[in-house]
Amino acid sequence: MKNKHNKYNLSVSLRYETIIVIAIICIFSLGLTSTNVMAGIETSFLYRLSNFSGPLSYSWAPIAVDQERNEIYVLDPKVLDINIFNEQGMEIYHFGDDGSLGYPVDLAFDSEGNILILSKSSLTASIIKCNFRGEPIAAVAFKDFPPDFSPFTPDRIISRQGLFYLLESGGLRLAVTDENGLFQDGYDLGTLAGIEENKRDGTDIDGFSVDSAGNILFTIPVKFAAFVLTPDGKIIRFGGPGGAPGKFNNVGGIVADDQGNYYVADKLKSAILIFDKDFRFQSEFGYRGPRPGNLNGPRNLALDSQGRLYVSQLGKGISVFQITYK
Repeated sequence: MKNKHNKYNLSVSLRYETIIVIAIICIFSLGLTSTNVMAGIETSFLYRLSNFSGPLSYSWAPIAVDQERNEIYVLDPKVLDINIFNEQGMEIYHFGDDGSLGYPVDLAFDSEGNILILSKSSLTASIIKCNFRGEPIAAVAFKDFPPDFSPFTPDRIISRQGLFYLLESGGLRLAVTDENGLFQDGYDLGTLAGIEENKRDGTDIDGFSVDSAGNILFTIPVKFAAFVLTPDGKIIRFGGPGGAPGKFNNVGGIVADDQGNYYVADKLKSAILIFDKDFRFQSEFGYRGPRPGNLNGPRNLALDSQGRLYVSQLGKGISVFQITYK
């Protein structure tokens, strides 16, 4: 009787422990789901950009999306060529491995669908315009730049509504030109972000994009902050240092969707933080780990017209997530 009673107690105890474990898992899962519902956004991992040998392990590769064709262009920072992927994430073409692009640092598209390659040397930078085959067809020279933008060696390019936004990330300067390279406007982003001239050594802009409304988005890691510069010149800062939700450890890329939500990469957290149009923190996803949807040092971000978010990581290539609005 004693042995039978002990076996009965052990069986009951195991059942209770199992129920408790299941309950904890359910509560944790509900907590994750409610966070996405609160944000009004759900994100799900789709795939990593690949070729027929498998996923490609780029490190912090620049990304550009051809919105009309839903093709994704990636600048391989190791071999300095351009890889093109279809909307299923498979490589379909590459170009630039013949050295015709010089030392490319970023890429974009003009209003006619030409591929723009920003090529840089130690003292100068230029834009190489290529056709859809990646063949150089013209060079865009910078024209009528004011004295305070001379010299100017940008390392980032965004093309929006017939304008080129050229960022010199180390110099904290942004120049806006037309598609012929003619200077239209310029910004000292360091001053707008409240950084004094004598405190700019080692201060770089990391994340950079321009949304569909013409807002200029950028991040400064040493300030633990993200910034939005509106077309009327208003500067908005959000974020801050810390490990709490909505705070940054090592802030990276930033993009905004057409709903006004902001997606900001944190390289140290290995997560993407989501803020609403009023800069209120909503949720985050990713995190370091071995699962397919985990991230490793995410940095560059891009969005396509189908609600897919492309995340360029450290040594883990580019992961793609589907964004769904609830």
